[in-house]
Amino acid sequence: MNLLQILMGTLELLVTVLISFVLIFFSYRIILMLTKKFDEEKQLKKKNVSVGIVLGGIFVGEAVVVKSAVYPAMAVFQLYATGERHSFFILLKTVGISLAFILLTGLLAVAVILLCFWLFNRLTPRINQYEEVLDDNRAVAVLMALFIVALCILMSSGVSGLTKALIPFPDVGSIPLG
Repeated sequence: MNLLQILMGTLELLVTVLISFVLIFFSYRIILMLTKKFDEEKQLKKKNVSVGIVLGGIFVGEAVVVKSAVYPAMAVFQLYATGERHSFFILLKTVGISLAFILLTGLLAVAVILLCFWLFNRLTPRINQYEEVLDDNRAVAVLMALFIVALCILMSSGVSGLTKALIPFPDVGSIPLG
């Protein structure tokens, strides 16, 4: 076992946990702020399972999207740390770009989740999603949560492509073929 790889893996775990908590916390707060009429926390205190299901779908959707940004960012950091020596400025710049992209991805995920609410409302015009979830209609809540997760899964491949375009991957050398 390579000690540097173990250290990098541990660092990756810690950074991923930190980023996950921060993004989930802030996305949850943004959703609460933007959906005041829904009052999720009051509904959770009333033991409204449907609200819990929808919030769970939001958390899973957020995680799926952000994962597609965190993994490449950490891979780039590992390449810089374990590869050829680069200047500290280049490493710092790459870390900054990666963190900014992860933050952008988190905000993009929140926007997609809000778009999911709007789209779900348009796809099911005879169902008032807010009233149904507030009335603890679990069927509607499960459908909404899965709709959010499905769109976030589909969106994550686009985020992955955007990551490759925006985060500067270092040159890792070449393999001679002859």
